[in-house]
Amino acid sequence: MKKGIHPELKLLNVRCACGAEHKIWTTKDQMKVDVCSNCHPLYKGSGGASLIVDTEGRVQRFKKKFEGKY
Repeated sequence: MKKGIHPELKLLNVRCACGAEHKIWTTKDQMKVDVCSNCHPLYKGSGGASLIVDTEGRVQRFKKKFEGKY
């Protein structure tokens, strides 16, 4: 790596909207996120794709089309 051309990385505490804090390496001074692995329904196992607001039936059409393939 060339010296002097890369930004300085900092260990930062990122706060989620749910109140959880995570440590990440970043070049920014502060950061906030709306969802994280503690509050996202997919990671919590509370429904996952079934919680997606689907007015046109896209999720059902996808599930029907790729039913036994994945």
